[in-house]
Amino acid sequence: MTVARSVGLFAAISAAIILTAWIILRLVFASDEQHQALLLAAGLAFAVQVGAFVLLAGSNRREGLTADTHTADVLVLWGMGAVIRLVVLVLFAVLAKVMQLPLDAALVGLATYFFLTMMAEPFLLNHVR
Repeated sequence: MTVARSVGLFAAISAAIILTAWIILRLVFASDEQHQALLLAAGLAFAVQVGAFVLLAGSNRREGLTADTHTADVLVLWGMGAVIRLVVLVLFAVLAKVMQLPLDAALVGLATYFFLTMMAEPFLLNHVR
């Protein structure tokens, strides 16, 4: 599978996962303000996750790497993606506070979307050529 096809598939799977989680979280968080926070978090999570996956998938195509070097590269990039997600979560907390969005819904939503979509990454990374 090419990188572009893998990224497209990951984007579609991520959108489905985030949509499903958003529907379930709407049952937990009932107010309109909480729904807005969940929707904003969903859009942000989708953009960050696809960007992080592009970073990882691009590393899978580099030629001339030994298996050990390739594994180390992927782990470093995966760690960078985790740090990026953490920074985005912290910055989103500040943004949500400034926008006067409910922090509980905003942060629980973003963390949930990040976690669930991160679980799909390994399955698609194995097929990038």
